[in-house]
Amino acid sequence: MKKGAERKKILFLATVLLMIVFTASMVFSEGAPVNIGDTAKTTTALNFREAAGMTGKIAKVLVRNTEVTVLNKVGGWYQVKLSDGKVGYVYAKYLMLAQAAAKAENQPAVQPAAEPVFKAEPTMVLATTTSTRDTGLLDVLMPAFDKKYGVTTKVVSVGTGEAIEMGKRGDADVILVHARKSEDEFVASGFGVNRKDVMYNFFFLVGPKDDPVGVADLKTVQEAMAKVASSKAKFVSRGDQSGTHKKELAIWSTYGIKPQGEAWYMESGQGMGDTLMMAGEMGAYTLVDSGTWFAFQDKVNLKVVLQGDPILFNPYGVIAVNPEKYPNIHHNAANAFIYFITSDEGQKMIADYKKNGQQLFMPDAK
Repeated sequence: MKKGAERKKILFLATVLLMIVFTASMVFSEGAPVNIGDTAKTTTALNFREAAGMTGKIAKVLVRNTEVTVLNKVGGWYQVKLSDGKVGYVYAKYLMLAQAAAKAENQPAVQPAAEPVFKAEPTMVLATTTSTRDTGLLDVLMPAFDKKYGVTTKVVSVGTGEAIEMGKRGDADVILVHARKSEDEFVASGFGVNRKDVMYNFFFLVGPKDDPVGVADLKTVQEAMAKVASSKAKFVSRGDQSGTHKKELAIWSTYGIKPQGEAWYMESGQGMGDTLMMAGEMGAYTLVDSGTWFAFQDKVNLKVVLQGDPILFNPYGVIAVNPEKYPNIHHNAANAFIYFITSDEGQKMIADYKKNGQQLFMPDAK
């Protein structure tokens, strides 16, 4: 009996110890709780929404370390006030008490590694999506890169699908695209090396200002596009295997919709800016990246009818073409460009680039 009692005591103590360790680990992983009335900071770039939830309209994107005052909690969201008095909602997971954030910021800084030396070739071919051209971002990035590294870059602006095909043929030295699945396949098949995250924005579903089929009343982009299809409302697709086109096709497939060949469905075969202009002229719906939208919104008689669905996240990546596939590739120049666009200098240029007061891309280099 004595041994049995002793065994139960040991099991009880072990259970208590495990509960303490589990609780401690949860507290450690979540950090100090943020309560109503606290001053907190964002721990990453964070959407500031007009209502709680992923369907809440995005009013702006807060940069990391933006200070906010917590007013209320709604489920997994905090209602917060910015320094300018604006009130909105952010996802609770990405807020930290200001004191804790300050303590983290005051940790001894790790000395940055010395910038690598690139013996860049005098010329380089960059194959990239039309959204980087149509937004004007390349007009800022490329002159700075060329001057710094003594390179003359030829930019070929096409859809993501064609940019990847150029890389596969060895017709480009480096690609800057936005279709992660295709990017991973490009690398896995041995055509690409040194892939890096660069930046992100979001896709918007845009359409006529009177929104004739009531898309704005729906919560998900799949529902919205299914309603466009069932209503036979005009829709303009890029139809060019670009990143935007690939995203569009993935959304249609959710409901098994195959719109190709339907009278209401048109394929422009053009870049994002031209496709957006075409949709505006026809009073049609279309899918557009937010960067191109902010650059063109004053030129078209359209409005954003749906945004904020997580599926509309739009990341961009940069990849060097594998020199083992094509020995004559200008690989040093390609790696210099990858370093430049993901460095603090390049990331700041991306963050600072705006049109109509809107930040078009969010830097996201890891």
